[in-house]
Amino acid sequence: MTQTATYNNKSTTTENAKNGKLLKGVVMGAVVGGAIAMLDSNTRNKVTSTTKNMKDSTLDMYSQVRNNPSGVKNDLQERMNSASSVLKEAINDAQNLYEKVNTNILGQVNQVKEDSSDILSTAKEVTTDLKDIGGKVKEAGEEVMDDSDEQSSSSDNKDASIPKNTAGTTSKVPGQLG
Repeated sequence: MTQTATYNNKSTTTENAKNGKLLKGVVMGAVVGGAIAMLDSNTRNKVTSTTKNMKDSTLDMYSQVRNNPSGVKNDLQERMNSASSVLKEAINDAQNLYEKVNTNILGQVNQVKEDSSDILSTAKEVTTDLKDIGGKVKEAGEEVMDDSDEQSSSSDNKDASIPKNTAGTTSKVPGQLG
């Protein structure tokens, strides 16, 4: 068991060394990146002005706390209470809006969804009915065509019963005036 304990100590030491190297690498990278960023004059000016503003506001806060600590405490408490009440109002408004959306808008959306489903099913029924009607019209058209073919063939037979002469005029049939 002593070997296992020794192994765990070596493992922990190796991890600590790796973490230390990683931390050093991150810090070095940040320093190098910051130094490179400072080469730009706009960045330098912005950092300088931001630092001065932070310094001035920190000194101002320090002097206020030093001169009137209870006043600063009361002011912070008032700000926190005010922010808390504004946050509570925002939460209530959000809840009201949520309820309004659920009752009004979602109800209407569900109604539109149901109406759309009804319209689609009606359209499918109409499509089926139109196909049936189209089939019946086609069938009627085929019957008309069959009847006209029968009539044209029977009219051809009528002409065939009247003898024709070679000159193209019809010859006299007994009983006809001519």
